Amino acid sequence: MFLTSGVYAETRVAIIDTAFDTRPYLDRLKERGVSVIGRYYARCDQPEYGLTEKRLINQGRPSDPNSEIAQMFAKGFAVLSVYQYYSNTPNKFRGQNRDGKALPDANCNWTGVSRSVEEEAELDVQAAISQAQALGQPRGTAIYFGVDFNFTDQDRETIDLMTRYFRVIKARMDAAGYRTGAYGSGHAHQILRQAGLIEYSWISASRAFSRTSEFHRSGNWHLFQNQVDREWFGSTGSGCRRGLPLDTNVQNMFQDVDVGLWRDGESYIVDEGRTFDIFATRRFACDGDAVVRRDKGSSSSDVANRTECKAGKASRLPPKIDFANAARVGESTDTLIEVDVDDDGEFDGWTHHSNLTAHFGYKPDWIFETARRNATSCD
Repeated sequence: MFLTSGVYAETRVAIIDTAFDTRPYLDRLKERGVSVIGRYYARCDQPEYGLTEKRLINQGRPSDPNSEIAQMFAKGFAVLSVYQYYSNTPNKFRGQNRDGKALPDANCNWTGVSRSVEEEAELDVQAAISQAQALGQPRGTAIYFGVDFNFTDQDRETIDLMTRYFRVIKARMDAAGYRTGAYGSGHAHQILRQAGLIEYSWISASRAFSRTSEFHRSGNWHLFQNQVDREWFGSTGSGCRRGLPLDTNVQNMFQDVDVGLWRDGESYIVDEGRTFDIFATRRFACDGDAVVRRDKGSSSSDVANRTECKAGKASRLPPKIDFANAARVGESTDTLIEVDVDDDGEFDGWTHHSNLTAHFGYKPDWIFETARRNATSCD
């Protein structure tokens, strides 16, 4: 078991990503320990998904002190650059959306004209580089391109198209002086790394995606998305309001400290000691019934009472850590350990040591059968 670097170690997450304007929340994000915000580049807007604030470029340029990017820099935040544009379907590599409709051209017009994977990649990488340069992203830093869907070895056409897509991406990124990363499943990272087409690997949180646990255990990754579809700052104390939807991420302490982040025209590195402390205080649930007790003195039936504010509404959450999900750990007794189930910076209760992996380097394989998953233990 790893120990933190000090008694007063800051173990709350340092890196989040969000598809929404962060300006109303920057002060509270800083208070909660966040130092890096993942924001998006995309060829065009995607209003049909409700993502009207997804593109960072739409929130103003650095020369405007009121822009999101300028406000982020003014408050000391760094940027994790992500490119996603209909990247949640293998149809992406055919220049189509999930429904098979040809994606818009460089001017965001739905022309209905199909294109090759190389033509689609050219449009994407040109948009990514153009937006990065307009926002002042320095050469030598990274843009992570999304492959946000599952596939297996049987999907030979998808694998071939993905490889051809990233060949174009890597060549254009190299020429522009940027470094190429990917966001996606363990399977995608294995293929792209072996082909020499990416320098950085950011594993998506999708537990059932092909080879994700295997790739996590290999240690060959740089970032891992440990919580998704969370919403911070939605609680008013007496009710709920709309907060900031976001995901949280953990950096691999065993890889190079430079993962391509940037701030105000320079590359940025999260403090190495803090990266160590964050990694060292995360564990995966390896028991299918990882119940969270209210307190370390509580009986097994006195469980944590957890609620979540999302989209302005409150919902009750089950008093457990879902199988193969990660949690932050804190103080411990001989048998129990304190856990922050959703990684929002607040501890939620206590669970048995035996419900969790010994360290964050081991991620359990996903079990598809519900009954067997719920009955599994860490032994």
